[in-house]
Amino acid sequence: MRIIFFRAMTAAIVVIAVICAAGLASAQIISPVQPDQPLVVEPPPPPTPTPTRPPVVGPLQPIVEPEPPIVPTATPALPPVQPPTVPTATPTQPPTVPTATPTLPPTVPTAAPTLPPAVTSTLPPTVAPPQPPAIQPTRTPQNDSAGAGTQISSGPGDKLFPAISGNSIVWYDDRSVSVQHYDIPSGNTSTISSSTSTPIGLPYELAIDGNNVVWTGVDPQAKGDIVFLYDIVSGGLQQVTDGSGVPGFPGVSQDYVVWIDGDELGDVYLYDIASGNITPVTADPYEQLLTDIGGNTIVWADNETEGGDLDIAVASLEQPQVRLLGDFGEDSYPDVSSDGNRVAWINALDNETAVYLYDVSTENVTQITGGSANPDAVAVDGDHVVYSDWRNGNLDIYLYDLSTGVETPITQDPYGQSYPEISEGVIVWMGNNTGQWDIYTTEVTGGAPPAPVQTSLVQLTPAPEGEI
Repeated sequence: MRIIFFRAMTAAIVVIAVICAAGLASAQIISPVQPDQPLVVEPPPPPTPTPTRPPVVGPLQPIVEPEPPIVPTATPALPPVQPPTVPTATPTQPPTVPTATPTLPPTVPTAAPTLPPAVTSTLPPTVAPPQPPAIQPTRTPQNDSAGAGTQISSGPGDKLFPAISGNSIVWYDDRSVSVQHYDIPSGNTSTISSSTSTPIGLPYELAIDGNNVVWTGVDPQAKGDIVFLYDIVSGGLQQVTDGSGVPGFPGVSQDYVVWIDGDELGDVYLYDIASGNITPVTADPYEQLLTDIGGNTIVWADNETEGGDLDIAVASLEQPQVRLLGDFGEDSYPDVSSDGNRVAWINALDNETAVYLYDVSTENVTQITGGSANPDAVAVDGDHVVYSDWRNGNLDIYLYDLSTGVETPITQDPYGQSYPEISEGVIVWMGNNTGQWDIYTTEVTGGAPPAPVQTSLVQLTPAPEGEI
């Protein structure tokens, strides 16, 4: 350290000596004086500055900048952070759109699965339609002796109120609200009329004879019930009535249509298919209902007798006289054979029912069933009478042969069978074998079909009041 200091001092002294010598030299340089010229003394040049070094004092020490004192930063106290209040969103309800009430056509009542519809406009309580039993659990039809018959209808829904004539069978389809036609030779089924083509209402009973089919239906334009007539061959459909009344229980033959006008009392009317003329058959203060026609014979139930019990009235197109059949109990559901020669009906007395038969040519009345029999629907054609019977606790179909006097069960099973009809030895009925009502048929062996009868066109005169 000392050596360094000494050398530094020596160097400083040498520098100072050099500066002083230079100054003296500059002071002696004076330009020679020229005569007649003024003396110009030029100033000496400025000395060259020599950088001055600071004296070296001891060893050099690094300069340490003092660090500023650390002042703790006060953390400002923050107010507690509250979560922002999120308003509860009120769900936006869609605007209430008023439900448009569709314009509906007149309500067509649907047939109950087990009960035929009651026609309250014309039936008194004492002659309510027979009720098929409640629908039983579904089973697969079996081909055994206890359940004879071939099912000819198919598909869901009940098939009700079959009618037969020759090779044609018709029935009402509850699901499609339509009248169905079954051709026996071909086995084909077709729709005659439906609610989308011609309003058919709810027919309590269809009727057929030859190619003519009739039923009652609802016409929205006429705002009333109408009797419709359909020709199977031509496919023609016509209205027999104009909708001004409440017609019901139509019957048909080759040439005529009959029905009951369901006004306050109800009268029998006859329609001539060829001429289009309508003739009242009855005009009296008594109630008539449940009509049918075959050949020249018209039948219906009439409450003309004292006490209000229904009797069977028989009239002929050839003469205006009316004969009442049955003088005890209540008689209803008449059916006339296609040739008009025989009339069958149900008699109810003391909670028992029986089948009776009237022979038009002999005017004899015969009781067909008795004992444990309990029939509720009947049909006749030729020598055969068919009926449904409750004797076994459920409805079964029976056949009675007039030529032999023998009764034969057609069905014997725990499932309901009802509304039998017969034509030319073929029986048709509605059965509940599969859990819904379907149409069944069977053929009677040895039954000769009756010869067709050509009816004559006659003009009926309404019976005087009180005569029937």
